[in-house]
Amino acid sequence: MTMIFVLAWAQVRTYPARLLAIIAAVLLATGFLAATATFAATSGEGLRLTAAAPLTTADIVLDADSSVRDPGWYRAVAAVPNVRSVDPQYARTASVFGGDRRGSANVQSLASTAAVRWFDLDHGSWPTGAGQVVADQRTLDELGVGVGDTLTFRQDDGQPVTVTVTGSTDLGFRPLTGSSFRFYADPAFFPGDVPPAALVTIDDPNRIADTIDAIKRALPAGTSAMSASVAADQAAARFAGGNTQLIVLMLTFAAVALLASVLVIANTFHVVIVQRVRQIALLRLVGGHRGQVSRVLLAEAAITGTVGALVGAAAGIGVGYLGAGLLDISGGGLRVNPVALVGSVLVGILATLTAAWLPARRATQVAPVRALQEAAEPPAGAVHGGRRLVTGAAIAVIAIAVLTVAGIGVSLPLALVGGLLLAAGLLIALPRLIAVLLPPVARLLERFGVAAGLAGSSLSQNARRTSAAAMAVVVGSALIACLAVAATTGRATVDADLEARYPVAVTARTDGGPVDRKTVRALAVIPELSVTATVGTVDAEFSEIGKATPARLAALPAVLASRLAPELTASAGPPVLLLPGAYLAARGLSEGSPVSVGVGNRTLQFVARASRLADTTGQLLGVTSADTLTAHGVTAISTEVWGVARPGFDRAALADKANAVAARDPGVELGGGITEGSDIADVLAILLGLSLAMLGVTVIIALLGIANLLGLSVIERTQEMALLRALGTRRGRLRAVLAIEAVTITLVGAATGVVIGAPVGLVGVTATVGTTATPVIRLPWAQLALLLIAAIVTGVLASVAPARRATRIAPAQGLTR
Repeated sequence: MTMIFVLAWAQVRTYPARLLAIIAAVLLATGFLAATATFAATSGEGLRLTAAAPLTTADIVLDADSSVRDPGWYRAVAAVPNVRSVDPQYARTASVFGGDRRGSANVQSLASTAAVRWFDLDHGSWPTGAGQVVADQRTLDELGVGVGDTLTFRQDDGQPVTVTVTGSTDLGFRPLTGSSFRFYADPAFFPGDVPPAALVTIDDPNRIADTIDAIKRALPAGTSAMSASVAADQAAARFAGGNTQLIVLMLTFAAVALLASVLVIANTFHVVIVQRVRQIALLRLVGGHRGQVSRVLLAEAAITGTVGALVGAAAGIGVGYLGAGLLDISGGGLRVNPVALVGSVLVGILATLTAAWLPARRATQVAPVRALQEAAEPPAGAVHGGRRLVTGAAIAVIAIAVLTVAGIGVSLPLALVGGLLLAAGLLIALPRLIAVLLPPVARLLERFGVAAGLAGSSLSQNARRTSAAAMAVVVGSALIACLAVAATTGRATVDADLEARYPVAVTARTDGGPVDRKTVRALAVIPELSVTATVGTVDAEFSEIGKATPARLAALPAVLASRLAPELTASAGPPVLLLPGAYLAARGLSEGSPVSVGVGNRTLQFVARASRLADTTGQLLGVTSADTLTAHGVTAISTEVWGVARPGFDRAALADKANAVAARDPGVELGGGITEGSDIADVLAILLGLSLAMLGVTVIIALLGIANLLGLSVIERTQEMALLRALGTRRGRLRAVLAIEAVTITLVGAATGVVIGAPVGLVGVTATVGTTATPVIRLPWAQLALLLIAAIVTGVLASVAPARRATRIAPAQGLTR
């Protein structure tokens, strides 16, 4: 066994360039696995730190549920023996305005006991009153303010208040508050609030269990007490699983990269065997057994796989940590799971050995007499495996049926099962199917000249290896197309659903006073809005089934009524009042039912119509025309601005511009369609970003695999190319032949991947969103075109090194064999 590794190491050391592609392929696959493991460990620790940080300075945590109404429920705990301090913890959500930015802010209280504050200030001082706050530096940077500057806060429907930033700190992570911005204030900021929690410190930590029991006896009903360490563990557990879906997606990428790498490694070892036919035959000639030859090659695979896996693991650690940092969940520092890291390395080595096993077995079939010959191994062009083609096709048909049922029945689990079945069937059948299709492709290429004809002939003669090289492209392309189609269709579906549910893209409303004219003019010039107009509102009461319901009526001007609700302007019959469908159903009213509405000292009669327009107005219940109210002598106050978006508008751009306008007017609150769907948009953006990242990895792996195939083709066709050179073929034509071969392989692989991935992506997104919205099919033509362009570029690049080798073949070599 020692001699086998000595021989294997000698080969690796003497001819490292031969095995460079294997190292690179293993590096990529192992790097993905190691990056996923590092990301999971680092982000998990970061999330735990983020969730548990506010509890780290306390000994005991008190909690109160929503049934507790006494703001001082925690005060009795101060009299419990061994208790040193009790600090209530408050939290509010408010809108914050700073510069040209506005957004939701989470304001948490700071403990009055300095020792309980879980962070220190880097600049400034602690807040001492209701009009002062401190913040993490990231929040201040995003708002464009600093220590000493003022901000405007608006809490719920209250009046805007001005607060001063007195201090800042660098927390090292982004707190999990569910809001865009984070602030910390003195308890005076929360007058009258019932604190949902309190932090307790004690004098003797050894008596914590007895102290908790005594605290529980002192607390009122609806409250509880536990040690801070237990509360921190529970908080960490709630948040640590927040990145599970992203980890699963990364593991999917790693599996695809591993599969593509196995295909590249197998092809590379076949090239190595062809290059060493005489050497292998010589080993057999001097008495080497078949098993020894196979073990030498597997030892080479183990050595190269180990090198690639170790380098890939090291690179993966850095990439995983970087990914967690980009998502702001690396606050706990770099964390590495040794078991997962060792597992990643072992998987990389095992994948290399698995890929090398079949080529090593074929190497044992080299006859000893080949040591006396110089001819390379004849091309492996014959395609067998009809049974496997039939079996794979049958599995694929079953998978398609399952996916169809999943799409119709809107079942994501069934779609996943169908996707796995389809992958299994295609892996079995596709290599044979591609090989079968190569002869027609070769005949097509013959029509484009001599170089294309020679390329097609070579591909057809080496159909088995060509199809194997194309499979690496198919696997990556299918996943890219699947993700891109799912993201684009998902985005179109979300946009269409929001447009249907929110006919008004933007609303800006006050608490009852007129909207500032500057705000009206600023919204009117936003290019994404086709129509903007002020909308008057008036207090009203509905009196169906003997029960008065306070509400507000919106008086739609003609410019909006004609666009959004033409039924309001109909001249015949009583005036129409648009109401939410849920309101009508809850009161047993149907379309066309009469509705009485009290407005001031008047009672107006309407005909009810269900409309989504009444569902999207936030605090409004009924919508009628301004002319109707005017005709009855009712004066409405222009408390809102409604904006209708242009078809195909950019939702993100509109949201940014509308927020910039609202940031300059704390008196309004934004509503409408732009306030919905941001989380889904973020997820879809991540999918698109990952698909582009996967495109880069696929390009690299495919480049290696195709370069290996062309390198083998040059070795096998040395005499043919030398003869062509002797007959006057220019070097440029040889380069063109190899470039056409490579581009054909990549285009066939990419096109096949798109044909497979696009429908799967459509089924996946249909199964995911079909229960909540009607899917809108939209293909990402730009991304798919980029995929095909990348395939062409990859093919050209992959042909460079083999073409250089081919052009160096001397014409005389064609006359000496």
